[in-house]
Amino acid sequence: MRYVDLSRPIAEGVGVYPGDPFFVARPFAEHAVDGFRGTTYVVGSHLGTHVDAPFHYFVDGETLDSFPVDFFIGEAACIDFAGVVGPESARRRERSDVARPVALDVADLLPFESILERVPILLLRVDWAQKVDSPDFYLDFPSLSPDVCDWLADFATLRLLGLETPSLVAEPAAALDEPAAPASPERDPFDAQLADLLPPSPRLPESSANAGAASADSAPFDELELCADAECHRILLGRRPPILILEGLVGLDQVPRYVADAGRGAVAYDPAKAFELSALPLPIVGADGSPARVVARIDD
Repeated sequence: MRYVDLSRPIAEGVGVYPGDPFFVARPFAEHAVDGFRGTTYVVGSHLGTHVDAPFHYFVDGETLDSFPVDFFIGEAACIDFAGVVGPESARRRERSDVARPVALDVADLLPFESILERVPILLLRVDWAQKVDSPDFYLDFPSLSPDVCDWLADFATLRLLGLETPSLVAEPAAALDEPAAPASPERDPFDAQLADLLPPSPRLPESSANAGAASADSAPFDELELCADAECHRILLGRRPPILILEGLVGLDQVPRYVADAGRGAVAYDPAKAFELSALPLPIVGADGSPARVVARIDD
């Protein structure tokens, strides 16, 4: 038996999705002064390897603390699509419109239908974790489509979908501003202004209202045109029961996996490729998301 950690390390300076707060760690007690060390952490709910809850996209959606712990543990299957949509794939090299992300389609997943009918956790490897420390990690990553998400939502046994990428669908590069600078390390977290440690969102212009604030002439959210990433999130998180989403996985090259090959026929379930996955978020009440320690237990 062996264990594989599929989680990104968390430290100051790690990349975040444009618009999200940077991770900040500040001591509130020091060994030399207080005889012990204690640290205040400022952590975005979607930092690093994390779990998305329905509340992330639905005002009345479930929060992470509403799910029993065994919801986050179960048999997993990993399908390797690196050769189909990965950084060196022909589909990426030969696409005619570079403004559109390279995406998996239903035909890519169809050969694995019998596997999806029996596993509660599906992991998709696209070899994007190799870019995790690069700014390119958040740009032009292999994506899903609403059609794929609709198709996945039909598998009643599926409750967790895990990805190496930072989200489900890549936004055009022009839609993402430069990341904000990290918070100043000189800031005192106990100056009664802890919120000031959070950098401003580079995703919103200064004149924009808070996304959660309604105005007299604003349209209800459900009437707005959704971007593909939001639509995909709402398909999966809005299913009953929902399919929760794991994003930012690493180390999928170290777990047993099925390898996708264009043109191949149906792939049968293989017990030798099964393993147990634990993806435990922090037990934060009312959480729309949380960093998670994701571990695979493999019986070799």
